[in-house]
Amino acid sequence: MTAFLLALLSALSFAASTVVQHRAASTVEVAPGRGASARLVVRLLRTPAWIAGQGAAAAGFVLHGLALRAGAVMLVQPLLASGLVLALALGALVDRRHPDRWLPTGGQWAAAGLAALGVAVFLVSAAPAAGTAAGRPDALLVACGSALAALAAGWAWSARPEARHRALALGTAAGIGFGLTGVLLKEVVDRPPTSWAAVWPLVAMVVVGGGAIVAAQAAYRAGALIESLPPLTVLEPVVAVLVAAVAYRERLAPGWLAHAGQLAGLVLLAVGVVALARRPTADLELVAV
Repeated sequence: MTAFLLALLSALSFAASTVVQHRAASTVEVAPGRGASARLVVRLLRTPAWIAGQGAAAAGFVLHGLALRAGAVMLVQPLLASGLVLALALGALVDRRHPDRWLPTGGQWAAAGLAALGVAVFLVSAAPAAGTAAGRPDALLVACGSALAALAAGWAWSARPEARHRALALGTAAGIGFGLTGVLLKEVVDRPPTSWAAVWPLVAMVVVGGGAIVAAQAAYRAGALIESLPPLTVLEPVVAVLVAAVAYRERLAPGWLAHAGQLAGLVLLAVGVVALARRPTADLELVAV
């Protein structure tokens, strides 16, 4: 229960950060032209609301680490996928007082509800069981190599001028990277960095996580949100679950009925995210960032 609550609070913190940062960034006026991006950053650094959003993101990261320390990766990572839905709800709550701002449509609320239902169905049918306290180094190293290879492949594909579906390739690579980053975070928070065996997961987390962030940003610029957001959102918990099963010996509930529920939950999550991405908005794009 502790891990469940901490993961929900983490998702809520990330969602609040997204909404606050978007509102701050959208109200800051910066003259167009050369150096506009640098001027925007300077203005945002002087904006209390934007700084508060960064603080909420930092709190979300700390809560994420505490949730992983208290419970299984298979429980925590799927719950973080609810951040997309929470950001949509918080944004609508804030914007009700501003008639000039966008509000979600009925279809988008339905899609968000479907995604949230998918997470709930997966967790109820999965009943994740905690595994070992420390992960298997060989499994984590193989996972790191695979994630870095996926990131390199995504970049190589998107670098080709004639390549199609660049956003899909980069979004897929980012989703794999973010999924592994969550697993490595569990390893980092469970072991103090007093030896190389404890330090290398931290280095790997920074490298893989940084690569995933860059790939995600490139994916949002490379094409429509419908290509990048679904693979990123769905692959993150899927990869985390698979790696945790091997590295930490975490287990999902056995039996064909439980597995059918787990698959149904992932399908519902994917369908809900796809439906949201088909009608991209500024809020959804900020969540993706």
